[in-house]
Amino acid sequence: MEYFCTVSSLKNFTKAAHFLHVSQPSVTKAIQSLEAELKLTLFDRSQKQICLTEAGQVFLIHAKKILQDVRAAQIAMERFQSNNTGVIRFGVPPMVESYLFPNLFIKFQAANPEILIDLQECRDSLEVREKLENGELDFGIVYLKAGESLENSLNLLEDEFYLCLSLNHKLITAEKISFQSLRDEKFILQPAGTFQNFATIQRSASAGFSPEILLSTSQLKTIKELVSSGAAVALLPRFVVTPDANFKSLPISPPIKFTLALTWSKFKELSPLCMCFLKFVDRLFHKEELAISQKKF
Repeated sequence: MEYFCTVSSLKNFTKAAHFLHVSQPSVTKAIQSLEAELKLTLFDRSQKQICLTEAGQVFLIHAKKILQDVRAAQIAMERFQSNNTGVIRFGVPPMVESYLFPNLFIKFQAANPEILIDLQECRDSLEVREKLENGELDFGIVYLKAGESLENSLNLLEDEFYLCLSLNHKLITAEKISFQSLRDEKFILQPAGTFQNFATIQRSASAGFSPEILLSTSQLKTIKELVSSGAAVALLPRFVVTPDANFKSLPISPPIKFTLALTWSKFKELSPLCMCFLKFVDRLFHKEELAISQKKF
């Protein structure tokens, strides 16, 4: 399978053999055996530069996925080795990386210097979940709607969105903000698929209007600067806006609440390495040991 993918990429048996550090006859024999087993011709050898047949193009899609799964299995097995070293692959949606992750990272590294954390910022919670199910991540943090729960998760933080507006805004003296009063405002939204985008559009629809969108971005610094200038308003999690002297943040009535949760794949059996991380996170956020067994979730 590896020989097939390499030849497909380089379009030359000699170059593939050199890249794989094997003899050309070994590569040729492997491809011939593969074609015999499939009872199909995978490469068109009639031209000077070989190319995939139609069947070969389809098989390449499956071959790449198989090799990715093999590598994922190898990585998963490495986590069951007796030593307590390794890498935790960790995914987060926008804003979590800057505000919640640093404290977790610093304290975990201090307690477990032999374990590395590979942090990946994803575009939204959906991408975090997809990467978990594909085996690309060990853990991820996701936004959950109020009342929503996942079986394979650990709730970390209950929070809500605040409306952020400039210090010169006409609503600055209000104690709480209703969405009906925002009909004529321009909004800054995070990209489609994010919880902030969903919450803003849903609440606007409930108030009987469609929000006018000035800009779509996940860059928190950009959002804050535009809000401070009075160009637009934005919904931001309370944990990222308190305190901030450059603009005002006010609670929304009724509140838009959410939960941040640590989650992992329901198909994943937690290794000792992952159990170490999970227990640490639970102690950090809840100050107590998580009663959890090393079974499939």
